[in-house]
Amino acid sequence: MINTLLIDIGIIILFAALLALITKFFRQPLVLGYVIAGFLIGPAVFGFITNQDLIKQLAELGVAFLLFIVGLEIDLNKFKQLGGVITVVGILQVFLVTLVGTLFAGIWLNPTQSLYIGLIVAFSSTMLVVKLIEDKSQLQTLHGKIVLGILLVQDLLVVLVLSLLHGLGNNSILAVVSLLKGLALILISYLIGRYLFNYLLKMSASIPELLFVVSLAIAFVYSAIAYYLGFSIVIGAFIAGVALASSPYSLEVVGRVISLKDFFLVIFFVSLGMQITGFNFASNLNLLLILLFLVIIVKPFIIFWLLKIFKQSNRTCFSTSISLAQISEFSLVLAGSGLALGHLDQNTFSLIIILGTITFTLTSYFIKYDRGLYSLFYPALKRFETNPKNFNIETFDKDIRNHIIIIGAHRMAARIIEVLKAKKKEFVVIDFDPDRVKGLQREGINCIYGDYGNLHVLENLNIKHAKMVISTVPNFNDNIRLIKISKSLNKNIINIINTHSSMDALLLYREGADFVIFPEYLSGQKVADYLIHLDGKGIKKWGRKYRMQLVDEIVKNKLFM
Repeated sequence: MINTLLIDIGIIILFAALLALITKFFRQPLVLGYVIAGFLIGPAVFGFITNQDLIKQLAELGVAFLLFIVGLEIDLNKFKQLGGVITVVGILQVFLVTLVGTLFAGIWLNPTQSLYIGLIVAFSSTMLVVKLIEDKSQLQTLHGKIVLGILLVQDLLVVLVLSLLHGLGNNSILAVVSLLKGLALILISYLIGRYLFNYLLKMSASIPELLFVVSLAIAFVYSAIAYYLGFSIVIGAFIAGVALASSPYSLEVVGRVISLKDFFLVIFFVSLGMQITGFNFASNLNLLLILLFLVIIVKPFIIFWLLKIFKQSNRTCFSTSISLAQISEFSLVLAGSGLALGHLDQNTFSLIIILGTITFTLTSYFIKYDRGLYSLFYPALKRFETNPKNFNIETFDKDIRNHIIIIGAHRMAARIIEVLKAKKKEFVVIDFDPDRVKGLQREGINCIYGDYGNLHVLENLNIKHAKMVISTVPNFNDNIRLIKISKSLNKNIINIINTHSSMDALLLYREGADFVIFPEYLSGQKVADYLIHLDGKGIKKWGRKYRMQLVDEIVKNKLFM
């Protein structure tokens, strides 16, 4: 039995690696390769792995570990500032999408299956979205925080939903009992996590291996409790992660457990492909297309307009909505629970897995190219633009004139800001990261939170009377729009634009940029000037000077990462 298990896991990893290499060669998301690998080695094609119990156990174990890590990375304190927006939008979005999805699915399926479909399309993937947004270094942006907050609300709601569905089809008393069990599990987890786990982790913190083992033990204990109460073990693992997230040792725990994440991520997606059986594409194509329409069109549309009610900017609404245009790993747990309870059949379950595969893959593109997609929709959306009301973090004189506007407050901008401040020049900084803006505010620097693609924000910066705008953000589409807007409002303004592409630099000049910062070229030119005008001692002198400046900026936290 052990040998068979090892061989099966070996086959899973081997095919996952091969298909991942192929999808990488064709520049496709690795998720697609993993699912195709599972489909090929599963019972539907080659049948290399036919042990359905093994497949289900691996899938459930993979999801449990993944959601344990997701729970560990949830910090409720991060969302206090946007608590109202997140809570209302998260709850209303789940309700509205569930309602619309249930009505649409009711055309093909019975009421119970339709309700499952509605709930399945309503939730989004914390695991995938967090990874993709983190890869783009956008977790600290406003839309990144809103996405995380909405996902948190969804994850908490799904525990209650699973509780209710467990009693679906039985008497109402059993349904209420199931719901109370779910609420009790969340409440007890919070109390134990606050008063007991901190003590246990403190005892274990001096020995990293012990901290790792204790953390996993807590996850398995919670999984066992959830299983005893009639829930999936993945719910227990997720709640265990949330309970540990409030601990001061949570970062260390994440660092220890994260090594398991990639392995179980592969197991999870391969197991999805292996479970695609008994599905008739011809007879289910219409329903699949409808579900795709609900997930990638209707759900983002609902989220977009819910956020507009709270006066969010178009960019924030758009980036948030397309980031959530997929189903969740919890959706698959819902589908698996429905299959086990007899509420769903194998055909519908396979349909959900295919829907997940497609939407997971599309999400990789949506998040990667969100700025380009926003540029496509910008002409239609600009009439609905509003001045964002998210943060009251701006410190500058709106009657300022003959000033310099700096876009972006990261590394390049840090040096520019330092020089302008030393020369006592009038300038204002705009950034899309509220934490950076608050840092500038504490230093007494004129600053504003906002999106420089928003006409209202640029008007608030009094761009009509500015003498120069410097964009340190190397986004081609946004910078093209900035040039056009700034020149239309102020024909005498000087545009200095940053880019990482020589071809983009030429196109920016063609569109009216006055000076394009191409770091590779300018740094080479600077070194060439040193070689011409300095000897060895002079180069060492400047090297020491730059080193001291870097140390000083790091110490003062001015070098934004």
